[in-house]
Amino acid sequence: MDWDEIATEDIRSDHPGEGIRSLLGQIPGRWGRMSLLSRMVLVKTAQFLQKEDLLKPGERFSEKGVTTGLIGGTRYGSHFVDKAFAETMENGPGLASPALFGYTLPNIPLAEVAVLFGLTGPVYAVFDRVSPLQCAEKEAKRFQETVDDIDFMLACEFDH
Repeated sequence: MDWDEIATEDIRSDHPGEGIRSLLGQIPGRWGRMSLLSRMVLVKTAQFLQKEDLLKPGERFSEKGVTTGLIGGTRYGSHFVDKAFAETMENGPGLASPALFGYTLPNIPLAEVAVLFGLTGPVYAVFDRVSPLQCAEKEAKRFQETVDDIDFMLACEFDH
């Protein structure tokens, strides 16, 4: 299933259809609270892992004994969610959205990937305004070259 098929299914829905369900294997319990960016990173990661025959829907690297990490390169991090969270504080800090607060860190979409796909290696975001993917790839390669117990690293670029 390609991205166009998923996108028409409306990834914004709190109740994703069969296309997303079959791709992910299971819908995370937090899906309804997730930022749109987190949902997109999950879906794109699932597509990549299946296309490269690394995992089937519902499989996890940790259950296969494969130590995998993920470095995500970003230009803006969680800026979109940060702004939305700040807007919920306009009527006072006590009214700030706890659902949005959980997604105000740039590494959260990557953490969602780590949980769903069982990544047990390093998982974090790096910032680069010019070439975030190349920055993430460089960081992932550094881990592969210097840490013995990592089977492989993934790298991605993500921004909302």
